[in-house]
Amino acid sequence: MPFKPLSLIAALSGLAGPLLTGAPAHAEPAAALAPPASAGDRDCVMSNPRSRAARLSQALARGYGVQYWGPSYDAEALSRQPHGLLIIETTRVGAPDSATGVEERFTSAEIAQINRNGSRPVLGYLNVGEVETYRDYWAHRPSETPDWYGPVAGAGDHLSAFWSPDWHAIMLDRVDRMMQTGIDGLFLDDVLHYYNHAMDPGLSWPAGHRPEGPADAPGMAREMMHLVGLIAVRARQWNCNAFIVVNNGAFIGRDAAGDGADPAARRAFAAYLRAIDAILIENVSAPGTHAHTIEALQQDFRDQGVAVMSLDFATTFPATTPEALGRFIVESALDRGFHPALAEDDSFNRVSAPISLPARPAGARE
Repeated sequence: MPFKPLSLIAALSGLAGPLLTGAPAHAEPAAALAPPASAGDRDCVMSNPRSRAARLSQALARGYGVQYWGPSYDAEALSRQPHGLLIIETTRVGAPDSATGVEERFTSAEIAQINRNGSRPVLGYLNVGEVETYRDYWAHRPSETPDWYGPVAGAGDHLSAFWSPDWHAIMLDRVDRMMQTGIDGLFLDDVLHYYNHAMDPGLSWPAGHRPEGPADAPGMAREMMHLVGLIAVRARQWNCNAFIVVNNGAFIGRDAAGDGADPAARRAFAAYLRAIDAILIENVSAPGTHAHTIEALQQDFRDQGVAVMSLDFATTFPATTPEALGRFIVESALDRGFHPALAEDDSFNRVSAPISLPARPAGARE
């Protein structure tokens, strides 16, 4: 998904402190609480993919929305949205623009307002494949180049070395901090960067820096699936029914297998499917979408009980009237077995009206 201007969130909400420049004495992030030790024994007995799939299907039947910032980005406005599920940015002010030098997130009381005391799932945004300079881990990074400092892609994205144990630790720390707010799960962005690492000829690593890791697309795909699995386990230590939704990566299971039918790759993908509840694909209804992408989404995810959420942007269809586009998006989703959403553009500064469809029974899992 595109960059989310958290500095604009601060400016629009009036929450920003003075811009921190140079090398001031930043306040260190507060220590995250450890996940509740009793969760697995007491609260998670009934947690399983089928029960989560049933609840997710009911939520998606009422439509879902995505918003990360904007002039009305606050708990009160978000709580009034009619969607069955919301994906939001839990950080309201990025570290560089915060008066304290650390990210300012929604409070647990505000999340309870947004998710209506748990009756409407709200997922928090977590980028697993890209370095974001408005986060605590960047503001308080060590002076030397850390292992997780990855290359710049040909398109300009700063990738993380997502297989690095240090990056894993950063991600799990962020999971702890986000789940403490009371969100109902996580939306994991930029999963597809595993492919950029393997195939982008324009990658530019810092001189003399590339931590040891996988060397090809199958290895990169397996490492990304491993990271997603670690995050899912950690999130469910806080909330055993936490939802995990990944953004893009329709071919990750096939890429992990490479040219052969490696049993280890099949097992890794099966574990990945058990860890996640849905995959979101952007602009899957666009005319240029390859039929193999639809096939992979249906066979590898939908048919295995993992919901497929399609998010299309009206700006991709400039010659289509809003009424005709709405009908097309709904018809495509019904035909493919996907859960649709249609946004006006990809700025994510407002929530478009939800698209409601009949609830579908959750697919069987192996």
